[in-house]
Amino acid sequence: MAESAYFATGCFWGAERRFWSLDGVLETSVGYMGGTKQAPSYEEVCSGKTGHAEMVHVSFDPAKISYSELLAEFWTMHDPTTLNAQGNDIGSQYRSVIYTTNAEQANLANKTRSLYGKEIAKAGYGEIVTEILPAQNVTYWPAEEYHQKYLAKNPHGYDCHSTTGVPFPSALDEDELRARVDPLSFDVLRHGATERPFTGEYVDTETIGIYKCKGCGAELFRSETKFHSGCGWPSFYAPSNDDAVVLIEDHSLAPRVRTEVRCASCDSHLGHVFEGEGYDVPTDQRWCINSVSLILEPK
Repeated sequence: MAESAYFATGCFWGAERRFWSLDGVLETSVGYMGGTKQAPSYEEVCSGKTGHAEMVHVSFDPAKISYSELLAEFWTMHDPTTLNAQGNDIGSQYRSVIYTTNAEQANLANKTRSLYGKEIAKAGYGEIVTEILPAQNVTYWPAEEYHQKYLAKNPHGYDCHSTTGVPFPSALDEDELRARVDPLSFDVLRHGATERPFTGEYVDTETIGIYKCKGCGAELFRSETKFHSGCGWPSFYAPSNDDAVVLIEDHSLAPRVRTEVRCASCDSHLGHVFEGEGYDVPTDQRWCINSVSLILEPK
């Protein structure tokens, strides 16, 4: 049975696209919550006089994606430490808010706020100012039709999210993972090791499907972006979604600095990304990924 979730992270256009891109999300819409006027217009909300926040309603299948996974996406898609603002968008309508539909959602929202608050504090950010409120007796007013799926209608439209760039802390049970995968996979995923070239099962495969993280099952890459680079590891020219991965400076081969690729959902090591090597691909990038970090789900 589908469940509902309500999130506000600033401008609702970009937020809706991030949520509708998640496997297990059934439907999304944008609207307004938390104000004093019934059926407000966009112009009235933007005036700041109605007290509404720009919201995304997410309908999801809990058998395919958990509320905790939606929360991890919520925390990392914006800066929850800025009050009534995201980037250049200023006003109470851009505040960070979670409206929970039951006690379990409220518990998880508060728990993840604490977890992420500790994580971003390490990076020098202040306290999280996100409101966590019950959705009961709070009306969700759908926004005007032209706002719905705005970035599907306008792919290059405005998408302002002032993310901290700090990934959500790993929710993996490492003992469970160690028991589930082979030693090399565990060493690569959790310790940043590298499999030997030309030994991985996905180096040359052309099977059509989705490549998911072996650690947590999150979607990372799609077969249509895979290409033969000859480097000895599976190569892609782009991830499925920019938000699926986190990029970190890797100084392990100093003075050479590489860009490490990690799973945004569970912080597992995947490989590295290189640019400007001259491959005939749309992005001029080679996402060099360990086969043992991946699971291929054929279509």
